[in-house]
Amino acid sequence: MLFRRIVLYALLVGALSGLLLTAVQFWQVIPIIQSAERFEGEPASTLADKHLAHEHAGHEHQADAWAPEDGLERTAYTLLSNVLTATGLALVMLAAMVASLRTNAATRLDWRYGLLWGAAGYAVFFLAPALGLPPEIPGAAAGPLEARQLWWLFAVMCTAAGLAGVAFGKSPWRWAALGLLVVPYMVGAPHPPAAMFAEQPPAAAAELAGLARQFIGATAIANVVLWLALGLASVWAVRRISPSD
Repeated sequence: MLFRRIVLYALLVGALSGLLLTAVQFWQVIPIIQSAERFEGEPASTLADKHLAHEHAGHEHQADAWAPEDGLERTAYTLLSNVLTATGLALVMLAAMVASLRTNAATRLDWRYGLLWGAAGYAVFFLAPALGLPPEIPGAAAGPLEARQLWWLFAVMCTAAGLAGVAFGKSPWRWAALGLLVVPYMVGAPHPPAAMFAEQPPAAAAELAGLARQFIGATAIANVVLWLALGLASVWAVRRISPSD
């Protein structure tokens, strides 16, 4: 019974949080991605001419791989992806909250508790990995995919273990767990050998670099909204889940 309730509420929390994330992305993240995509699939001379002439009209994306059409189809796929991701994260958060309540039944389930869990999730799943591997716009050079995935997972595990050790540890030495937070950066994240936009002409590279900086800020804000929504909604859900079942 308890597992079924957690899953059902995770679906609800994930749907609400994913919808909110999509709304924020549609407002500030997706326009940056679309601007960066203008530079994909075109010769360098065409990119330079377009930049110098300030012709910012969209062009037909030339790519061999399938991609959803701009507009309703792309928005629908983005929404579906966000809802599925948020549902998985909500499932983890709800299960962790319920487990923590079993060890400390006197915990006060209020909005502060939700914000605390949301901030922890943001630090673990976005902030810590982004410090080593910032979010990238289309067309940016990147390190090997497998190496980046492994480092991302390593950063998440170290950050989660460090924060959990401080929050739930009973030993006076529990603060030493914070040392785990710096381990991923001592190892170093995988980066490309060349500049991020080395294949682009200087004018286009400068514009893409500006878009890359905007993208980092926009995704940071979008993820803050996602995790705070997950934390607050998860507290609301845990209040309706009986851990005694």
